[in-house]
Amino acid sequence: MEAFLVSTGIVALAEIGDKTQVATVALAAQYEALVSVVLGTTLGMMVANVPAVILGERSADKIPVRLVHAIAAAMLATLGVAALLGVGRELGL
Repeated sequence: MEAFLVSTGIVALAEIGDKTQVATVALAAQYEALVSVVLGTTLGMMVANVPAVILGERSADKIPVRLVHAIAAAMLATLGVAALLGVGRELGL
């Protein structure tokens, strides 16, 4: 139960101000159908996230945590360097 509460809180904090949340607010305002928009966006997030959670659970004991940390660090470092070099502007992002 503790893992559920912690992950719920962390995801909720991370999602505040995310483009997905802004789009949800815009859709709810445009269509004036709050319940339908909330249910639709929640279902969409579940469709996107459930496979990742299942894959992570199944592979957690097969992949060394140090390797996962190293790959994540390399990816973040690469993105940071790309941002510093302005690669996004060159790609029109």
